[in-house]
Amino acid sequence: MHPLLEKKHTGVLFPIFSMRSKNDWGIGDISAMSLWFDAFKAMGIDLLQILPINEMPPGVSCPYTALSAFAIDPIYVAVPEIEELAQFPDLVKEICSPAFRKEIRNLRRSKYVLYEEVRRLKFSFLWKIYTHFHERHILNDTPAAKDFFAFTKENSAWLDDYAIFRRLKDTHSWSSWTHWETPLKIHDGAALNELEGREENQILYFKYMQWVVHRQWKKARLKASALDMKIFGDLPFMVNQESSDVWARQAEFDISKEVGAPPDAFSETGQKWGLPAYNWPETEKNNFDWWRSKVKKAASFYDFFRIDHMVGFFRTWVIPHDAAHKADFDIKDENAQRERGERFLKAVISAGPMLPVAEDLGLIPKFVYQSLADLGVPGYKVMRWEKEKDGNYRSPENYPRVSLATTSTHDNEPLADWWDTVDHIEKKLFWKMVSGEDSKPPAFHKAHWQCLRKILKAASAIVIIPMQDILGVKDRINTPSTLGPLNWTWRFNAPAEYFLKKHTALACEFKKLVGEERK
Repeated sequence: MHPLLEKKHTGVLFPIFSMRSKNDWGIGDISAMSLWFDAFKAMGIDLLQILPINEMPPGVSCPYTALSAFAIDPIYVAVPEIEELAQFPDLVKEICSPAFRKEIRNLRRSKYVLYEEVRRLKFSFLWKIYTHFHERHILNDTPAAKDFFAFTKENSAWLDDYAIFRRLKDTHSWSSWTHWETPLKIHDGAALNELEGREENQILYFKYMQWVVHRQWKKARLKASALDMKIFGDLPFMVNQESSDVWARQAEFDISKEVGAPPDAFSETGQKWGLPAYNWPETEKNNFDWWRSKVKKAASFYDFFRIDHMVGFFRTWVIPHDAAHKADFDIKDENAQRERGERFLKAVISAGPMLPVAEDLGLIPKFVYQSLADLGVPGYKVMRWEKEKDGNYRSPENYPRVSLATTSTHDNEPLADWWDTVDHIEKKLFWKMVSGEDSKPPAFHKAHWQCLRKILKAASAIVIIPMQDILGVKDRINTPSTLGPLNWTWRFNAPAEYFLKKHTALACEFKKLVGEERK
């Protein structure tokens, strides 16, 4: 058993973009996350689960569609907390100007994250900080510059391609890399070296932003460690076709196809995700090097990591772009599926000290669950989906130790919403499991804390409750298969600094529940 499973962890699912603070710029940032650690500690929570934080392209808010599997989105930088900002009085003065403060205030007051407005403001100001840093530090080879270049050297395996790719995206008006000039399109080394020499300053800017992110995250993680708080990250199944990874590792991906999910109870036609397929033979030639590298890098950010769409590594639903060919699984033989999935899991488990947790929800072959159990990888137990053979709901006390128990996920409606819309017979069965009573289910506000108490009793080593379910609200993070401004934009209604004052009773009651179930 992994050392992190030796004690029980109680966590909250709370995306960073949702975390308000008094000084954020319209989106939760690394500084806000650090402030929220105090609130979580006061609630008896020792594990924070977040969604992916890799950089997204313009016009995109879905964190599962990234420009890089390694680069963190600079949108999460806490600009006022950048160490060298205080060295540049003109920039401090600009931030403090009435016009600038008004712009930030308008973004901060928005009920939802306004990604494009936030991105424009942050990136433009980060450029100003970088140009000052370049003039004062890089050109003078100061200790700060030495630290920066030590970072770029240590991370060159992914950072060089990412920074060049980002610059090329800007200079090519964000057109697809498949339409670039041939030398750039094929990732020709000589052409890239020439470009880097010609546009060194602009390319260093993208590296600088990653350095800022890493420094701020390191501080936040030190605080988390001091509070005995663990961080649970999320590594998506795939990146965007328009990513530095696919461009730099073209042989390992098949852009003539895309991945998705087969038809099921939720979708009669299946799902298309718009993400490229793996070229598995090439990917396996180096023992899943890309994934092992991702896991090694993620270990500097997280203690646990969620493997998105776990079943896809055993068998992938592939949709050819050529309509003459039908969508199907890339492997048909069950033994071959199991063997590939286990080879992948063994590779990522060996890549670092983090504990992998498999997102194993949906139509999952039974052998996948067995493989996970054999390798000691926890899977998900969603309380309202777990049933016994007789149709009754399975009590969380009977979940396996090596599992993650939860009330819902970021893709599902919060418990309060489900309670008000689920079929009455199902609700009655669920209430019987929660309360032990074969009676009419009460209104949700009367059932809420009993539901929380029940999930906290889970035998699972990991219990995660979405922030919405702790609060008993209906706000959604995402509604799958829909587009619109409400997906991935939810913001908590109060800054971290005010949470414990505004929700004192809730925090105390929740901590009491957690304490009772850890005895």
